[in-house]
Amino acid sequence: MKQIINKFYTRTLKELTPELQRKRLIGHACALLLFTVALHLGSISTVCAAPVNEALVIPAVSSSSGNPSMDKTVYHFNLGVYYQKLGNIDNAIKEYEAVLMLDPENAEAHNNLGVIFREKNELDKAAQHYQFVVSLNPGMEEAHNNLGVIYYLKGNYREAGAEYRKALELNPGNLKSLINIGLVYKSQGQTKKAIEVMEDVLTEDTFQTEAHYNLAILYEEMGHQEMAAWHYTLFIRNADSSYSELKDVVKAHIKALRVSSGSTLKG
Repeated sequence: MKQIINKFYTRTLKELTPELQRKRLIGHACALLLFTVALHLGSISTVCAAPVNEALVIPAVSSSSGNPSMDKTVYHFNLGVYYQKLGNIDNAIKEYEAVLMLDPENAEAHNNLGVIFREKNELDKAAQHYQFVVSLNPGMEEAHNNLGVIYYLKGNYREAGAEYRKALELNPGNLKSLINIGLVYKSQGQTKKAIEVMEDVLTEDTFQTEAHYNLAILYEEMGHQEMAAWHYTLFIRNADSSYSELKDVVKAHIKALRVSSGSTLKG
């Protein structure tokens, strides 16, 4: 998902002049991600990383259990995961549907189908699978977060926030869901609360890439260009290889910020 987000925003930025980049970055701030991380999740153009953490649930491959139906379920599930990781989405869907023919209440298969339909932008189908998962397994934090992502993308911010909070109740250390709550505040125009949330994330994990990125966007929107440039710089330092294209875009954007501010920014 990170790669999809990076390509989207990188392509967008390359088509814009520096001034239009700045305006578009702010305009895209909480459009898809946030994708995740999120990781979730994002990318820039004053972009806000999209909602993050659409986790793929991958159980261990089991040995024969003596139950042919169960063995077939595990076989089809793991084959679905294999195809999904390869990007062979049609076959992944077929395998997960085969799982549900054998075990209609298989929460993991529903969750992964939700991830697939989210990536295909079929949000209603994704929501149906996630809603089924949380009804089957209210303690599955990934499903609450993922359902929150769908609500977020549909503009249902109150419902999104409620699901993210449920994920946090189940796992208070889930920083991805906390970032997503910050993005909800951002979308509701509560910029100061969004900043507070992102700062709370960094208190827990100084190297949290998406938090630095989103803080940079928030500070830039408020006109605090030096703070924005600092967090963009920390994003570049901490981002892993999956953000390689976005890092190049952010570097160019920092230069544009320095030009627009008369080269007064540090870094």
